[in-house]
Amino acid sequence: MELEFYHKKMEVEIQNFIVLWQIVLLSLCYCYSIGKRISKGIKRLLFVFPIIVLFVYLPFDLYSLHLNFLTFFSIAWLCNSKLLLFAFGEGPLSSDPSMSLAVFLAVASLPIKVQQNQSPTKKPKSGSSSPLVYAIKGPVLAMVVYVTTNYRLHIHPMILLCFTCLQFYLLYEVTLSLISALVGAMLGLDLEPTFNEPYLSTSLQNFWGRRWNLMATNILRLTVHQPTKRMFTGVLGYRWAMPAAVVVTFLASGLVHELMFYHMLRVNPTGEVTCFFLVHGVCVAVEIEVKKMFEKWRFPWLMSVLLTLGFMLVTTSWLLVAPMKRSKAYVRALAEYGAVAAFFNNAMLYHHHHLSREKKEMEGGGGGDHDEIRNFIKVWLSVTVSLCYCYGIGKLISKGLKRLILVLPIVCLFLYLPLLLYSSHLGGTTAFFIGWLANFKLLLFAFGLGPLCSDPSISLPLFVAVSCLPIKIQSQNAHHNHHASQKKKPKEGPLNYAIKGLLLAILVRVHDYSDYIHPRVVLLLYAFHIYFILELILAVSAYLARAVLGLELEPQFDQPFLSTSLQDFWGKRWNLMVTSILRPTVYKPTLGLFARAVGRAWAPLPATFATFLASGIMHELVFYYLGRVKPTGEVTGFFILHGVCLMVEIAAKKAVNGRWRLPRLISGPMTVLFVMVTGLWLFFPQFTNLKIDVRAFEEYAALAAFVKNMSRRMFHV
Repeated sequence: MELEFYHKKMEVEIQNFIVLWQIVLLSLCYCYSIGKRISKGIKRLLFVFPIIVLFVYLPFDLYSLHLNFLTFFSIAWLCNSKLLLFAFGEGPLSSDPSMSLAVFLAVASLPIKVQQNQSPTKKPKSGSSSPLVYAIKGPVLAMVVYVTTNYRLHIHPMILLCFTCLQFYLLYEVTLSLISALVGAMLGLDLEPTFNEPYLSTSLQNFWGRRWNLMATNILRLTVHQPTKRMFTGVLGYRWAMPAAVVVTFLASGLVHELMFYHMLRVNPTGEVTCFFLVHGVCVAVEIEVKKMFEKWRFPWLMSVLLTLGFMLVTTSWLLVAPMKRSKAYVRALAEYGAVAAFFNNAMLYHHHHLSREKKEMEGGGGGDHDEIRNFIKVWLSVTVSLCYCYGIGKLISKGLKRLILVLPIVCLFLYLPLLLYSSHLGGTTAFFIGWLANFKLLLFAFGLGPLCSDPSISLPLFVAVSCLPIKIQSQNAHHNHHASQKKKPKEGPLNYAIKGLLLAILVRVHDYSDYIHPRVVLLLYAFHIYFILELILAVSAYLARAVLGLELEPQFDQPFLSTSLQDFWGKRWNLMVTSILRPTVYKPTLGLFARAVGRAWAPLPATFATFLASGIMHELVFYYLGRVKPTGEVTGFFILHGVCLMVEIAAKKAVNGRWRLPRLISGPMTVLFVMVTGLWLFFPQFTNLKIDVRAFEEYAALAAFVKNMSRRMFHV
């Protein structure tokens, strides 16, 4: 009967779990912003305190033992303790003032601790941090669960107790270590181990202080032990402050565990859990004093291990197991294992049925916006998995032809994937990001060049972000030069992008009256439309990458409407991500090739032409993705024309050798006018010829309708 109850409630429980953690993440984003704006002290505490109260309440929304325990331990205990320290500028959340939002969220809400810089000569800890150990503990946990589930009625109670303790320890350690491993891999952090072979403890002090749940130990040391020790030092003196602080720390741990048991079992506290920790606190304090009295004598290692584990087992069965038995917690835990298995089985059956129904609908002429969004998600999942493969290749295969052969299938896949999208915005953005930029970066990566090879210790999330997004990490020299030039060149802030977003919205609205506007003026408006949307997309991508990864990124545009020459426009102001990727992939190799033939002085001319030719071909490919029409060559002609004109400009500058320049007031408007006239002649007409403009504005309406429908469904649910 209880198993059926959990089968029915598991879906609701998982939904509540997801909603709860969404609230946690939003709340921690608020705390992160508070830390940037409010100085440490009572004032910051007043702003953070409502979140602490909320985090104590949130686990009440969960009834599952496992989900409730994990949530309470992570947010109501550890996260709240970290936030209290954070309010006063202490603890792991205040250890690095430049901490990114992603690291802040992970360190605050998960039971992890970032490892401080170690000495190169210091050996890493062994034992529980080894993957082989977890490869053994995983099957052991599965075997223990199977035995206790199917044969518990035939096992002696004491042996069953030992199995229960072993199951709890293995599940606890494997879960926390898995979280640490995933966060460490995603954020590229070195994390301290959570456990350190507690079954080898030689004393209670060794068990609680150095081996068992080190995350809780670290938090209790900062929030309870150290403040209490300082307080008792003034009252009792340094000699007795340590044992008093130890007892108070265990008492605090007992009260928190009592609250945790109340969240999980929903029965009134009996005090047994607090008594367990109080007994251990007194015993640890006595043990510390005995060690001071008999410094030169110790129990043999094997005897001390057996005594420690025996004491732990006896006190656990006496004070911890009893309340769990009375509340039938073990039966509920076993029911949850079966409920989880049934839930995922039903989900897979439903998903299979749903896919079959969708397939029939699509064969009958269904599809539309929902299919496009699903395809978009599938494409980017494929991109992410492919880049993980390339990351692994980079770690295993040295640069050169062999790595190129292994990466080349991904390059071909990235040329194919945009063909699965028909939306001008989703398809065009994907084609630009992966069909062009990512492929060029991967070709450089195959030979140990480019942004993907600039840092050998690059983490997997950073590798994926730099590969598939139009971002470039700012180097130290560039960062220094950027700060040095702040007085000369103002930084584009949120107000700048807010104005451009408003202008873009006005242009979208003006399109409704395009029938009453001269076609040339419409093309001019499209030019501004493309500039605004391209700059906003690239700026948003860079901002998200900066917020999540905590990196300084180079700007994508630099006020191209202030260009004083074609060289200034294409080389220093317009779409600098493309410029920076064309330079190592096309310009520099061509420059080196022609330097032998025509000399170093004139080699930039053919290199410039080759670069613009390559850019024209790639733009032609992007237009093919957008329109699925055979290329006419006009787009390539636009870039060839600009390449030739830039060659003439470079040659003219070399001829006058800096002795004469057009006034900025003349060269600026001439440059912008030339770009606009040639664009209206060769580039922008393709948008109307391929009806990209019509589809784009239809997509705005479709997106609005999709969001509206999704919102209605969410509120309906």
